[in-house]
Amino acid sequence: MTDMAPTPLGGARDPRLAALLRDLGARVRQGAAPEAPASRCPTGLTAVDRLLGGGFPRGGVSEIAGPPSSGRTSLVLELLARATERGEVAAVVDVADAFDPPSAAAAGVDLARLLWVRPPDVPAALRGTSHLLTAGGFAAVVLDLAGLGRRAELGARLWPRLRRETAATATALVILGDQRVARGFADLALDLAPAVPHFEGAFFAALESEVLLVRDRRGSEPRRAPLRWPAEKADAA
Repeated sequence: MTDMAPTPLGGARDPRLAALLRDLGARVRQGAAPEAPASRCPTGLTAVDRLLGGGFPRGGVSEIAGPPSSGRTSLVLELLARATERGEVAAVVDVADAFDPPSAAAAGVDLARLLWVRPPDVPAALRGTSHLLTAGGFAAVVLDLAGLGRRAELGARLWPRLRRETAATATALVILGDQRVARGFADLALDLAPAVPHFEGAFFAALESEVLLVRDRRGSEPRRAPLRWPAEKADAA
């Protein structure tokens, strides 16, 4: 009698494999992998999230630069609102002491899930941001350098370290400022245009601005998206 080795189960088209999966039940799937955490922190703003490929990258450094009244703060509040709405924790490192809790709450931010850090200067803010990244557990950390002018460039030698620390986390580090300061160390960078009022007939309807994606490590070309306040948001899932 000739010895015969058992024939191994084949690919997805093997009828024996299909029967086995069917017998084991609906909770078993061929090649199923554990569900990976989301790689982006969405803002909930349809046009912006489409421009960013789903939101600000976790484990990446992003910059938002623009003049006052460009919508930069409102954009950050939308990001924080969506993160805390999901039950995650976020942080704001506020060098200029400009964060306004009532405005944040009105935008939908759950203040109980938000850590507000008020450092005395930019170097202390960068060190504090480093501590937050090392501690872990934050969906997003916003480093607000808006309104500081040239002072925002202090401590630039820490950018390589912050980028390495961010890459080891599931946190989206977002830097807010009048101009871009992380430059080559940023994975993603946005420039916002000044907002202009939009009228419908004789009535004010909204403020309109534009977001320009000027840097993306994924290699895409610069692209633009409209920004409007009150915001046009994605439908709830």
